[in-house]
Amino acid sequence: MKMIMIPFLIAAAVLPLAASFDAAESDRLFYHEEAFEADRDYLLSVLPDAEDESERAAILWRLSRSTLYITDGIDEDDKDGRLAGYGESQTYAQESLDAEETADGYHWLASAIGRIGQVNGPLNSLSKAKPMRGYIERVQNDFNADMSDAWYVLSLLYNQLPGAPISFGNDNYAISYIRRCIDTQDTENRLNLTNFLELAQQLHDRGWSASKRAKELDKMAERFAEESVPTEKMKFYEGRDGRDTEVFYASAPLGEMSDDQEAMQLCYYALSLYVAEMDPLPSETERAYEIEDFLSSIS
Repeated sequence: MKMIMIPFLIAAAVLPLAASFDAAESDRLFYHEEAFEADRDYLLSVLPDAEDESERAAILWRLSRSTLYITDGIDEDDKDGRLAGYGESQTYAQESLDAEETADGYHWLASAIGRIGQVNGPLNSLSKAKPMRGYIERVQNDFNADMSDAWYVLSLLYNQLPGAPISFGNDNYAISYIRRCIDTQDTENRLNLTNFLELAQQLHDRGWSASKRAKELDKMAERFAEESVPTEKMKFYEGRDGRDTEVFYASAPLGEMSDDQEAMQLCYYALSLYVAEMDPLPSETERAYEIEDFLSSIS
């Protein structure tokens, strides 16, 4: 018996162990290195050895995420390449949901569908808008996820789409959604410069004075208190405390600033985060330049 066991144990010791999925490793590659292709390669290597459907779902939505960002880097003139990449991202997200329904799965499915709509043009974007909104509403309402990235997607939808009767675009809802995005954002892995710039640009485009803001914010406070469904309630998040609503990047309440004054405060705050970062990522440097250009244009 001993003679049989010894060779078996030796063989077992030299056999390579099956790769095990480490979510933190994927997120490190994605957030801290922006090594999207390396992240995709890693995820593909561990996918065959997923322990169960839940782990398989977690790998697949991350594959959707990395594939989407890889595709973002394809030249805009390469329509076929971009459509193929975003289509692959959509497939991974759907396969993730087939394995297990999660908030992340629906978020990345919505994101991939939105990108496909953008590549195919305005009319296709309009046709994709309601399905996208439906998936994001599932994220926030059915899963009660309060997911920052999903609020960001909703903000873009409401900001970029035309209003009634053509579609459901609404600038004020968009601003409330991006505010909620900022208040729930990941501050450990990201500087979130894109979020700050997006809100600053939307505020500048709206252009309310301080007096108009004070009046409108008081109206929003009533609706915010009345609503209970997350995506409906957050349409009025901007005025949650009326004119006395406070934000962490400014010393005055919202009712005492104009839209442009707050937009400038946002830019100064975002740039201070960038300057304090010891080793900013290339995308963060690019976004910081965009913020400086925007700030110069409105100040």
